[in-house]
Amino acid sequence: MSENADNPGIIIHPPVFYIVATIIGLAIDYLMPLSFGFTDITKTVSLVILALGTIVLVLGFKMFSTDKQSPSVHEPTNAVYQSGIYAYSRNPIYLGVLLWMISGALFFDKTWIMIMAFILIFFMNKVVIEKEEAYLEEKFGEDYLAYKQKVRRWI
Repeated sequence: MSENADNPGIIIHPPVFYIVATIIGLAIDYLMPLSFGFTDITKTVSLVILALGTIVLVLGFKMFSTDKQSPSVHEPTNAVYQSGIYAYSRNPIYLGVLLWMISGALFFDKTWIMIMAFILIFFMNKVVIEKEEAYLEEKFGEDYLAYKQKVRRWI
């Protein structure tokens, strides 16, 4: 955490990473197309995953909206949410967008986007979530540490 700012110190908005990962997946797919090979079922599965991702996102944003708090990594955090969707995932907004990405990969039969989604999980953990967690540990101490022990990072 920066000494001058009450935020995790993440420079780039996390949605940018999802967009970049998708663009990289599309570029690789253009150069070396790769199919899942079972497109009949992937359309249906992708729509279910899209719906689930939307529900997770809406529930994640609802907590911020209810408290009139910004979900931006550039704004201070005033509370550690531990109820609702946050009782099941410490990062439901990231999870919801990841589910959208996976849904798109399945729907459009873009295996490289799926591969990039799994690479993105590791990237997000290292570049974004670890910084957020360090910030929250410093700001909320034992309360956040106890929450981390109860609830998984993604699902």
